[in-house]
Amino acid sequence: MYTLKDNDVISEVMCGNNFEYILKDSSQFVNTDYKVLQSQNNGIFIKCMKMTRNGLVDLYYVTDEYRPMSSMLVGISPDTLINVIINLFASVIEVRNNGFLACQCIDLSWDKIFVEQNTLKVKLVYLPLSVRAFDSYAEFESELRSSIVKLADKVITSSNARLDQFVQDLCNGSMSLEDVYNKSRGAETAPIVRSEERSQMMPGTSANGSIKLVAMNAPSHFELVIDRDDAVIGKKQELVDMVIPFNRMISRKHCRITNRTGIYYINDEGSANGTFVNGVRLNPGQKAQINRGDIIRMADSDFQIV
Repeated sequence: MYTLKDNDVISEVMCGNNFEYILKDSSQFVNTDYKVLQSQNNGIFIKCMKMTRNGLVDLYYVTDEYRPMSSMLVGISPDTLINVIINLFASVIEVRNNGFLACQCIDLSWDKIFVEQNTLKVKLVYLPLSVRAFDSYAEFESELRSSIVKLADKVITSSNARLDQFVQDLCNGSMSLEDVYNKSRGAETAPIVRSEERSQMMPGTSANGSIKLVAMNAPSHFELVIDRDDAVIGKKQELVDMVIPFNRMISRKHCRITNRTGIYYINDEGSANGTFVNGVRLNPGQKAQINRGDIIRMADSDFQIV
């Protein structure tokens, strides 16, 4: 599979059972993506730590508890291969559907897809970079499917009916990843709802019609549930609908979030230290649409929309 190493965007350094990716250009590191990655608690991603090596951004991945998929391929049975791939699909589908991070930043090298040996659950390596291996999700999924078909043909010496059907389904462009997953999953595994059904909700909303702002760097867990059509946020109780009490740098009346038929917007209310959406500062009164996964900064406090 194509990786960013092939295009000299990153170089790899092995560190025992772990590894590092060193950026050739540190300006390509995306800090907001890195913060979102650190906040994920769904067990999908390999732990990533940002460091510096010779003045360049160095991403250190802790993989010593897992086995690279490439090391499992010699003598792998058709059913085991399918079960690992199905778990890979489950992780990819969750990343795509929750909208926090882009699948195009997932490393699809077989030696960078990791597996828990006892459960065959898959762990993904995510690169928080502005340069991506794939230009679109469609390109990413196409490469994923075709690479799996080639892999099965290469490593399976004695196929079976289940694998033959699985490969046919992968080559069938009318079947979504959810379709392939649901058709090939084990009986004990719950089905995945198709993305078209999920998309009936308006962008950025949860099932009950609200969004939450979850603090990423507060002294303790803190979140605001935006369950009204117009919510003013700040630190002074008398002036706002929702109070953020832990940061004196936030203005008394800092920003406003509005809901227009399920689409959310934020605007700055003339705050002293600014309101930012994914690193871009809003002018006072400027309205910007926000969605799940966006990072909102008020002064120097960061919040993720979920």
